[in-house]
Amino acid sequence: KEEDDEKRRVLNAALTYVPTLGWTEAAIAAGARDVNLSPAILGAFHRKEAALVEYFMDESLDELTDAVEEQSEELEKLVLHERLAKVMRIRLEMQAPYISKWAQALSIQANPINLPVAMKQRAVLMDEIWHSVGDRSTDWDFYSKRAILGGVYTAAEVYMLTDYSPGFRDTWTFTERRIIDVIDCRKTAKEVMQRLSESWKFRPVLLSGSGMVQAAQLAQAIGAGLGNTIASFLKQPRPGP
Repeated sequence: KEEDDEKRRVLNAALTYVPTLGWTEAAIAAGARDVNLSPAILGAFHRKEAALVEYFMDESLDELTDAVEEQSEELEKLVLHERLAKVMRIRLEMQAPYISKWAQALSIQANPINLPVAMKQRAVLMDEIWHSVGDRSTDWDFYSKRAILGGVYTAAEVYMLTDYSPGFRDTWTFTERRIIDVIDCRKTAKEVMQRLSESWKFRPVLLSGSGMVQAAQLAQAIGAGLGNTIASFLKQPRPGP
């Protein structure tokens, strides 16, 4: 539809303004002006800021799929935990240009009205990450692995918010260590989530200010409930052999 195309053009242009204006109606209005549309188009976005965040999430998923395909030969040379860490890093690096405003994005997603979509988008993302590294689980392990990886991913998101190391080096180290926990068959899902909870305990001291509390809450909500979300939202057939 023409209206949908216009909305996508506006949201795509609005992303340019997020680093300065945040995930706001102002950014959407600026995007509308850039594509020669009236700011009145804001009325077409029923959930305003949430629509902008969700657009970014969907676009990033498409970009991740393309990036994995382009780097498939390189990824095949890596062991499993390295492949997972690499793919997760590719996706998280897409948020780097918006890192100063990402706590706001998480806060928007944590709003009860927006949370179902946020959970669904992460469920699909975790499925894509596992699928991209060759996972073909068809039993309950399909859900449990994605739930645990969802906790790792969102913990990495929160960690990244206050990571001032060069190129987010500390975030990548943190992420790889947690992924090793995930694939270490000696550790149960409960033990992995316990370790993630311990990681979050020291972050709230640093995560002060607008949106940070909600960001941590979203991380905990996803870590605790993503398994059920995946089971509920992934309507597509389980990956076959």
